[in-house]
Amino acid sequence: MRRLWLVIGLGIVLGAVLAACGGGGAGGTTGLAVEMGDLYFKPNTLTAKPGQTLQITLDNRGSLEHNFVLYDADGKTVLFEKDAVQPGQKVNITLKAPEKPGTYQYVCTVPGHKEGGMVGTLTVQP
Repeated sequence: MRRLWLVIGLGIVLGAVLAACGGGGAGGTTGLAVEMGDLYFKPNTLTAKPGQTLQITLDNRGSLEHNFVLYDADGKTVLFEKDAVQPGQKVNITLKAPEKPGTYQYVCTVPGHKEGGMVGTLTVQP
């Protein structure tokens, strides 16, 4: 009987560990948080699998409004855009990572912010 409870307990622990690790693969959903401050993103690097759904909380801790724009690898084509996030505001966004592995840039396009360093990279890798 004692052995049975040990096996059941190990099964529960293993199941919890596997559940915590799940959802990060291609087609899975990953929750992330990005702090937006005055002229920075933290973190300024994100990683995803091709086609992975990303649920991101944008947390504006700065004194200025900011936005979040993700560009294609060409640096010109907008893949995703979230308009103004006001100081002190948190917003949740959902976007799909590009299918093609590579490096994609996200920026704040409020005038002067990108030039001031408000730039990050999303790396898509298999």
